[in-house]
This record gives sequence, C-alpha cells and structure tokens, in this order.
Amino acid sequence: MKTRIHIRREILKLVLAFGILCYIVPGGPGIAEDDNGSDWRKPFHPDQHTVVLYHFDEGKGNEARDACGDAALTLRAHKAALWGSRPGFGTTARFARRADDADLRVGPANNDKLHLKTCTKAWTVEAWIRYTGPGGEEKGGRTYAVICSTDDEGFGLPEGARGGFSFTLNQGRGGVGKLKDGLLPAARFIASSHSTENFGTSDFLFPGRWPNKKKGQHIADHQWHHVAWQFRYKDQLNTFFLDGKLVARITLFDSGSPGIIVNNVENIVTPFIVGGWIHSQDPPFYIKSGNFKGEIDELRISKIIRYPVTQKLAIIHQKLPKAGLKVPYSIELATDVAEGQVVWELSAGKLPVGFSLDRKHGVIHGKPSETVTDRTVTIGATDAAGRTDKHTFSLTVVRGRLVTESLPPAFSGSPYHIALKTAHMARPLRWELVSGTLPRGIALNIETGQLEGTPTPKGQTRLAIQVTDANGLSDRCDLVLRVLPPELRVIKADKNTVVLYDWQGPNGKLIPDVMGDKQLTLTWTNMGGDMRMSWPGREGRFPYDNMGHGEHGWGIRGKGNPKLDLKTCKDEWTVEAWVRRAGPIQGHGDKVDRTHQPFDYGHICGSYDNSNRGVWELYLSDHDSPDGSMAPGVHFLGAEPDQALMNLHPWKRPTGIMGNPTKAGIRDTEWHHVAWQYRYTEDLHQLFLDGALIWQMKSPDGRKLVNNRQHDAQFSVSTRLTGYSRYGGAFNFLGFGNFFGQIGEIRISNTRRY
Repeated sequence: MKTRIHIRREILKLVLAFGILCYIVPGGPGIAEDDNGSDWRKPFHPDQHTVVLYHFDEGKGNEARDACGDAALTLRAHKAALWGSRPGFGTTARFARRADDADLRVGPANNDKLHLKTCTKAWTVEAWIRYTGPGGEEKGGRTYAVICSTDDEGFGLPEGARGGFSFTLNQGRGGVGKLKDGLLPAARFIASSHSTENFGTSDFLFPGRWPNKKKGQHIADHQWHHVAWQFRYKDQLNTFFLDGKLVARITLFDSGSPGIIVNNVENIVTPFIVGGWIHSQDPPFYIKSGNFKGEIDELRISKIIRYPVTQKLAIIHQKLPKAGLKVPYSIELATDVAEGQVVWELSAGKLPVGFSLDRKHGVIHGKPSETVTDRTVTIGATDAAGRTDKHTFSLTVVRGRLVTESLPPAFSGSPYHIALKTAHMARPLRWELVSGTLPRGIALNIETGQLEGTPTPKGQTRLAIQVTDANGLSDRCDLVLRVLPPELRVIKADKNTVVLYDWQGPNGKLIPDVMGDKQLTLTWTNMGGDMRMSWPGREGRFPYDNMGHGEHGWGIRGKGNPKLDLKTCKDEWTVEAWVRRAGPIQGHGDKVDRTHQPFDYGHICGSYDNSNRGVWELYLSDHDSPDGSMAPGVHFLGAEPDQALMNLHPWKRPTGIMGNPTKAGIRDTEWHHVAWQYRYTEDLHQLFLDGALIWQMKSPDGRKLVNNRQHDAQFSVSTRLTGYSRYGGAFNFLGFGNFFGQIGEIRISNTRRY
C-alpha cells in the first residue's frame, strides 16, 4: 500500500509540474479519450480535468484526502471510519449502514468543487462500488444506497436549505425489491429552493423513470462494479454507465421532465457526504435511510464527460435560446465523435431574416429583423471522414418587452427601491412615466428604470410606464403602486399579543412563538430543509413553499391548544398574516396535471383541516371570484352543526363587501397583509386587505359565533393536513388546501387592531 501511495504522489508531482495532455474530440465539448484519464478498469490518477479524486488509500485513521492535493476537500469520518481492501486497488472505504451514521465520510459544506460549480460545461461523477446489502431496506422496500451527495432529502437539516446532487444505487421511483431484482446507478439534482422556474430533476433520473433503460444490465451480486453519471449542460444530457456500458441516456429537455439542471444552490448547510446521509438528531432519526452497505473506492468528479455518449458522429441536440428582435445573437452548435474539421450546412428551412450560419464554425449569428415562433431549420454536419448527421432546431425571435407585471408594496416613511425589468431589448434603454402620478417622495430614474425614494402618503396609485430601447422599439405596462401604513411593515409583539411567529432565528426546523410559549413551537410537517427565503426590502427570511404540494407545511406538536383556538381572547381578536401567492398553478407549471393543480385555495393558518376537525381557518380563495382574484376568508366551527360559520369570504358572501369590490382581491404575486377581526358583543366579523376594510358581516346566517369545539387537530401553517403530521406524518401531499407561495409573520391578538 505504501509503495502505491509513493508512486501516486510521484505521478501527482509530474502532473502539477508538466500537466497531462489529453486529446479532446473536435466539436465534442468536454470528452476525453486518453486511456490514462478514461480507462475505468484501472485506478485513476489526477489530470487537468479532475475536480476531486479520493483513492481512500489511507487505510487507517478517520480521514481521506483528495489526491489532487486540495486540503479543503479532506473527508473525515462522522465518528469512526471503517476500511476494506481490494486486490490491485489497495484500501477502500467501508460502510456498515449503522443507525448512528458513524462511518460516513463527511466533507465541507458549500464547497464549489464538491457542489459541481466548477464543472461549468459538463461533469462525470464515478466510483468503484461493492454493495453488500440485501436491497429493499428503505421504507416501503426501496433501495436508496448513497455513494456521494450534497443533498440529504431533508433528513439532517435543522438549518440550511436543501439543494445539490446525490449519486446513488437505486431501483427507481416507487421501485421495490431485493438485490436479486437488480440495482442501477441513479442521480438526483435539486435546484435552489428559491427557484421560480426550475426545480431540478426530482426523481426523473431514477431508473424507474428512465425512458430507454437497457434490459439485463444491472447489479445483482456483491461484486465490485464501476458506476458513472455524466451530465452536459448544452443539451441537458444525462448518461449512466455500469462497468463501462451505457445503460441509460436521458435529456431533461424531453417532455415530462420536472425541470432542467441549473446549479444555483447556495448556503447549503448539508456537507458533502460519502456513503449516506447524516440523519437529524433533533428529534433523533436513527433510521439509516440512504446509508450505503459495502465498500466504495476511486471516487472521482471530473469537469468533462469521460465516456463517449455515442459511437458515431452526432449533432448535439441543444435547445436554442430565444433571440430578441434587432438584438445581436450568437449561438455555437456542436457534435459528438467528430473526426477532424466539421463543415456545417443549412439542409432545410429558412433562417430568420438577419441570421446566417457560419459553415466552418457552426455558429448561428446575426441581428434578426423579423419575429418568428418555433421556426424549424434542419442543419447538417460533415466531418473529415465523410460521416454526416442532421438535426432540426427550433428558432424563436421575440420583440423585446417590459417584463415587470407588478410592484411590491411601499411603506410610508420607509425607503423604497425597485428596478423594472426587460427582456430582449437593446441597451441603452430610456424610461418614462406616460400616465398617472407617482406618490410624493418616489421618482422614476429615466436611465435605469428604477423607482426609488421615500413615500409619505398612504394609498394606491395607478401608473403606466414605457421603455424604449436603442433600436427605437418600445413597450409599456400598467402597474399599481401601493403605499401602506408604516405599522404594517413589521408585525411585532406587544401587551395584546397572544402568539407571534416571526420565522427568524438560526434554526429553520423549530420556529418558536415570540411570546415564549414552548407548547406553540412550529416544526415541519415533513422533512424538507430550511425553506425560508428573503423578502426584498425587509430583513429576515420567511417560509416559501416552492411547489404548493403540501410537503413543506408547519404544525405544532400538541392538539387543541386554547391560545391557538382563540379561547383566551375573551372579548375580541385579530388574526393577521403577511402572504405572497406564487402563481396560478402550483409548482410553477404551465398546464394542469397530477402534480400541477390550479392554486385557487390556500390555507394560511388555523386548526381546521381536511378531516373537518379543528376550529378555524384563515385562507385565500378565488372561488366564485368575478375576476379570478384571491381574497382572504374564514371558516369557524362550533361543536354543533348549527354553529358552523363557513365561507366568511367576499366572493362567497358579496353582500358584505365594503367599498370597491376590485380592491377586495389579490391579482398579483406580491406581498399582501390580510387580517380577520371579531368582537363578541357585536358578533361582527371583519376582513382587511393591506390595512383597508374590505368585508364585514354580523351574525352570518343568523348564527352567533360559539367557540366551544373540542378536537384533536393540529394548528398548522400553509397546509391543510389530512391527519396528525410531524416530521413525515400525514402531511397533505398533492391534497386540497395547500398554500402556494410565501408566508410572513402571523400574529394573534386579544384586541381589534384595525
């Protein structure tokens, strides 16, 4: 072993001194063909494409070092390392799938190399593995054996956000069975929880979802196998290899994919881990889920594709970005397995006016002078050996536009700053206010398109703003600027506060009541990580459900708490919250299907759930809305059927609307303040939006509010539960009533505040 380590160190010195020249296939971005770098049958050595390489040659102690010499990438055993050996390869990292996660190898968190951020064009993650478990050891009989990962499925995140990748052995989505049923390499990539258009791969790269899985190729024994996962940004191509054979190729541009890989994760507290996940100890989860059993060796990450994804010349099926009318455009095409110089030609179709194809370099470029939508052109490529390929691309040229659709609220007396945004417009831009009057203290910067200043009056102002680009093309939008009362800006605790959740603090898993009642502490309804994100213009972070699927809600541990059932509010109360809806279809989808449902109703907070238990619920709904806008509403139940007060809501009970009905609903995806007030002596219910009274009603249906209900439901935030839920209980996945968006402070007071 010592001789092998010495030889490798000498090789490393030569690499650092002279570099290793690798032949890169012409036209094939990031594919290395040299045997030294890509022969999976031999122990690896560092080359200029290697990001990190773990030989696990140490053989003792609790550390494993990067063979490239980066000390920051050193792995340390969670408690005590186990070691194995393999003829011809030396020592190996061994894992026993222990309940205390003791033998896992743990690296740094938020390291760009280990988060694949230095792999800007492509990557290969690979290892030699010997799985010795029986398979089917996870919940439901699944196999989920983690080789290496920067995401942990939310199992170990008392703080920090989920995000990153996992490289595993798997039987696929819902796949169950033992080792004899076969295991395959699999991967997952989770984008930033702040994403609004892309959420990564979900389980799309699990074998059960592979569209063209190779039959008869899998692991069904306890022998050594080489596994690899390759990814290329240009065409979002993922390829999986087992013992040097391609077993699957999946492109995330194909229909059915939940999203593409965009490596935008940051501030991920979970470290890079080899051999499994460290499970949360708050509360303790000694469940071993995902932990490897067996041995891992020669773990390498490279910033190229190491292994050929095709055996013949092929044009890479990249998705061409949209072009802007009269805006310079250039996009380079590429091929796999080209020999020598490639010559390109337009085989069919017509490029938009202003575009041309560089036949030598395969570049579509120019300044388009016409708009087109999904125009197809077929382009051919011929290499020096005379081999050819053709592919049909789709091109779209759009007119530049102003993409800002709404404005966040301003607060009287507080600085305000918002930049209006455009797409596909040529700079410099010129901005102007074409109708309406800006609130006193706010100005429009005609060069930057920024609205800035400190407003003084309260109220709403309708504006029309126009932008003109360097080519004389213009666009405009109609906006509403709300200037809200200063007391709404930050909801704080005072002598009349019963409970207040402000969502701040270092722990994203346990959210205490600001008033100090530990019985009211909120925690996850399901494991999921810290889903809090910032609120522009405000300090702090607030929970965001980026899908609306019900996984990331909150609940207290107890049931029927009198404070949260409003029973300590003897005379009157105010229940209020800040909310921001995310969009019309959950999960940011553009069509309705199983996982993308219309966001037409969202539970903000309360104990009422989908089992019709509990007492009350504050919600947003567009049911029976005249214009599709969402308005706040309330349900409140007594112990007897004739004590139920349902649908206290402007659209359901329009006779209670106060003032202009158009001001009773939310039509945008900005932050809004909602409040429900009640007084026993008057039996009067009132609803407020952004500090203004929008609806009120005395004794709805002739029924006086009676707060006498006993129940065993949890108080919950953002999701209507289906049963008792805590750390993965009966959370409301894809069920009715989940809030889609972000929720800010929630306060219950024993007085009417508005």
